[in-house]
Amino acid sequence: MKKIKSILIMLICIMLFFSLLSVSKAANSDLYLNNLNFYVQINEDGSMDVTETWNIDIEDTNTLFKTFKKDNSKYLEITDGKVSRISSSGTEIQLQDSNVYSYHVPKDEYYFLDMGSNYEVAWGTGYESSSGEETYKISYHVEDVIAKYNDCSEMYWQFVGEDFEIPAKSITGTIKLPKAAENKEDLRVWGHTPDFNGTIYATSNDTVEFEINNNKAEKMVEVRIAMPSNIIDESSRQYNTNALENIIQEETGWANDANSARIGKLIISAIICLVIFGVLTYFLIKNLLTIKNTKKVVPTTHYDYYRDIPRKDATPAEAVYIIENKYNGFDASDIGRVFSSTLLNLSLKKAIKIEQTVNEKGKEDSNIILLVNNAELVTKEKDEIIVFGFLRNACMNKNNGIFGNNSSNNLNSNNTFENTITMKELKKYIESNTSRVLTLKSALDSNIKKELLEKKLLDNNGIKKRNKLISNSIIWFFIIFFGYVFLDYQQVITESIKSIGIPWYVIVIMIILVIIDLITGSIAKNKISVYTQEGVDEQDKWEAFKKYMEDFSLLKEKDIPDLVLWEKFLVYATAFGISEKVIKGLKVVYPDYDNLDYSIYPNMYIFMHMDFARSFNSVSNSMSSTFSSGSGGGGGFSGGGGRRRRPAVVEEEDKPPLLQLV
Repeated sequence: MKKIKSILIMLICIMLFFSLLSVSKAANSDLYLNNLNFYVQINEDGSMDVTETWNIDIEDTNTLFKTFKKDNSKYLEITDGKVSRISSSGTEIQLQDSNVYSYHVPKDEYYFLDMGSNYEVAWGTGYESSSGEETYKISYHVEDVIAKYNDCSEMYWQFVGEDFEIPAKSITGTIKLPKAAENKEDLRVWGHTPDFNGTIYATSNDTVEFEINNNKAEKMVEVRIAMPSNIIDESSRQYNTNALENIIQEETGWANDANSARIGKLIISAIICLVIFGVLTYFLIKNLLTIKNTKKVVPTTHYDYYRDIPRKDATPAEAVYIIENKYNGFDASDIGRVFSSTLLNLSLKKAIKIEQTVNEKGKEDSNIILLVNNAELVTKEKDEIIVFGFLRNACMNKNNGIFGNNSSNNLNSNNTFENTITMKELKKYIESNTSRVLTLKSALDSNIKKELLEKKLLDNNGIKKRNKLISNSIIWFFIIFFGYVFLDYQQVITESIKSIGIPWYVIVIMIILVIIDLITGSIAKNKISVYTQEGVDEQDKWEAFKKYMEDFSLLKEKDIPDLVLWEKFLVYATAFGISEKVIKGLKVVYPDYDNLDYSIYPNMYIFMHMDFARSFNSVSNSMSSTFSSGSGGGGGFSGGGGRRRRPAVVEEEDKPPLLQLV
């Protein structure tokens, strides 16, 4: 059950993670542009003056910079670079020009330099190990950026390059022409973005504006304007040829390709929305029918307290399996308790002996001594035989505290079978043999399930029905995840809904269906029993027995059980993780608890004076860490003052990857 729940939680977490990506913060969580605004004044000589305004969230980054790739076929040079900071009161503070390259630029200083193959502007933020929001203005002059033809003048400029590493919630721009066109229709404008998330339009005869929402890192933004030729008086990039028709044909071709791709995505996303709606509706009907047609199995007789072991031949592993609904297998955290309690049971059955010792350093430890070579001589329970085999293998593989999978070191110096292992050595064996621990868990899972099915305590059909309900939830989460992640997130879905006329209340209904599916699925799951009637009765007794052990010292019992019975009870208390609480209760009820004849109660002696439960909890922790060690993960480090970002390279593409045409 918990495994399937973990998968479900993992999928939800993945969806949440990609939700963060959809607003573009995940790519660079320490740098994020709230708004990037471009104001461009095109001049009559074919040059342009650009002012970029960055409203940016900064964390642990002391230097920001931007580069412009040199390309004589696109422009001549970039000059007059300046950087200023806008204070919280709105005052513009001009930064000091250091005019010297520096990897770490001091706060409120900048440089704008010709680096040979590119131009670079960089400025110091002062956020080496802190965070904050700042607004900067970067201004510069670009010579001969306009190409002048016989029938038009062309501006083609990439404002954000594919190596711009900072995501932006909003990118806006205003481009002013040196003089107005006679008609606004004479201004032909195109914008190129990969994610269909922008618009561009001529707002007047001399002004073009563009806007891009949620631009992810490394997603280029470029603008192309074809304007009447006479708007530009002169330019060094002047060509005695016509170009307007070729420009229009080129942009139209790109637009058709991009629009076809977008329509395909819109159709697919619309189909996915309908499929999700159908799947959710189907699951809802199935859940309601299950609730209506399933009679919940309840205990024949309910017990508040049960004063004896519910089933005499039940192993502690079986008890945990039943009381904690482990029908899909134990969790890693369960194995330590199961292992510890099984060793206790084996000691009561005289398969092993546990005794207190003092190691070479004078510290207390305990020896586990195998009294038999084969557990089948004292028990017929498969899970106990499996645990004994694991313990026997640990004894065979110990060699001066170093453990491995080589079983050749199974003889001591006297050529006798090594049948003793200390608790410390056992822990080391567990930590060093992950594969064998996993094998132990797998063997316990399969054998206990098989035994309980044979004893007609588990209902295999009920297990399948329950797991199917949980699988249904995973399926529709996966469908939503697939549509959300692989189809350009919520924007494409929103546009597809608009394009095929689905009203917003349909989305609201789908959200409501998700919630209802979760509720009805939970109700249906709880009505389906994974146990037979006999199994439900036994589970109720185990729960009542556990409660009895926990509350024993608070109950006013007329007949106090013989203390010797608690030696067996403590096996199950260890399995349920309540042994320490039970021992504290015993000391309250039995005043002579600390004065017992230890030759009669050897295992309880160890519990009292060696804190045996805590020792086995250490084994449990070791086993839990063995299972979790494969989960992976990694750390990061903060670069302090050494972190910087290279947001953009102004570089024209021969063919933009995708086209947005407005």
